Amino acid sequence: MAPSDFSYLLLKHGEGARYKFEEACEKAMKAEFKDATGIEAFPGDDGIDIYVGNMQDPIEVYQCKFFIQKIEDAQKKQVRKSFNTSINSENYTLKKWVLCIPKKLTITEAKWWDGWKKRTEKKYPKVKIDLFDSADLLSLIRKNRIDEDIFDLEERRQIREMHEHLVEKKSAMLEVLSPPDDLDYSKSVFVEKLKSAKIDEGVEICEKQFYNSEILKREIDSKQVSEDINELKSLTENIHELWFTQFLKHKTESDGNKLLGEVNEVIERENNTALRTKLLVSLTQKKGIVHQLADECQVGWVKDYKKVLKKYLDGDK
Repeated sequence: MAPSDFSYLLLKHGEGARYKFEEACEKAMKAEFKDATGIEAFPGDDGIDIYVGNMQDPIEVYQCKFFIQKIEDAQKKQVRKSFNTSINSENYTLKKWVLCIPKKLTITEAKWWDGWKKRTEKKYPKVKIDLFDSADLLSLIRKNRIDEDIFDLEERRQIREMHEHLVEKKSAMLEVLSPPDDLDYSKSVFVEKLKSAKIDEGVEICEKQFYNSEILKREIDSKQVSEDINELKSLTENIHELWFTQFLKHKTESDGNKLLGEVNEVIERENNTALRTKLLVSLTQKKGIVHQLADECQVGWVKDYKKVLKKYLDGDK
């Protein structure tokens, strides 16, 4: 998603970004100053993009330059030319001249600007010169709550929600696979942990959940997309935290059936809220992640689950 700054205008409008920037500045000034007026550049604007005040009196002039990257000799020449047009206009008297740009100055650019401003103000002591950079303009835009209009935030929010809805729908439609017949999980840590907690019913379902979450993990690992890897890591951490909350509430000495049920219920309940993800992950896979954590001995179904498992594996069944 494009950012909520002036680079978005360039990304969306290309060559038309300059006009859109001028339009954004005009909206910002009109929202801030009741007597702000935009000037149509036909056949010329006499050095004005926007002015504040009444032309019968000295006015403030805002000149918009879409310098989105560097300010070099060509851009500096434009600044000087625009100011000279304003100061020499026969149509109005200038009291303040403001340059509006969609970026922050580099140290080299700031040194040039401060020098030119100081020299020019000394030459024209009745005129104040100022700069509105991207931070100033964005602050003005957000203060007056017009960023949604300028940066299409509502449209982009709707697109994001549509995307999230489609991801959720696709996730719900993901095929749940059964483990191959030759794949034996009976001696896996997560299965032994279930049995040691007296969870005998539904072990096959847990194995299916584990199998599908392993498919998800292998798929993410194989693509080596850092964003997806981090997203899966975040989802796993969230599921771990949900388990821990239920563990504190429902752990018992020897029977983990209630805890397992509570964890599954909370995953179902938080599927599209706390466990929402950009990845295509089915509910079955999210439940399987718990068993992956169990297989790594990070979670269990009874109090002192590591000791209980060891005792169970040592033959005290």
